Amino acid sequence: MRILIAEDDTALQCIAGRLMKRWGFEYDLASNGQEAVTQAQIHEGEYDLCLMDIDMPIMNGFEATKIIRHNLNYFPIMALTGNLRAKEEYLAIGMDDYLEKPYSFDNLYQKINELTVKFYKFKINGKD
Repeated sequence: MRILIAEDDTALQCIAGRLMKRWGFEYDLASNGQEAVTQAQIHEGEYDLCLMDIDMPIMNGFEATKIIRHNLNYFPIMALTGNLRAKEEYLAIGMDDYLEKPYSFDNLYQKINELTVKFYKFKINGKD
């Protein structure tokens, strides 16, 4: 499994990277939304999931998600944020789920598995 992690906080990038390694996932890091869009374009069709921070410099997670959804093939995107006031907006712009920071590692692992299983079922049924 390959995951794109869009997160501007270097400490959280490090933690996420360690978790991905522990769980056996490949991953790429983006420090802002613009980098996330670029990575998604370069590696189109290769990501099984994106973990998208919302509040990032240069381009936020909302804008990055809008661009990815409009221009690239579908893959699940989950918001990782401390701001759940806008949770309906996350879903409305095309995010598949959200997880509130701080989150437990077990909860993150569970959400990753739920979203990627749904994604693979979607692809297998020929609806991609």
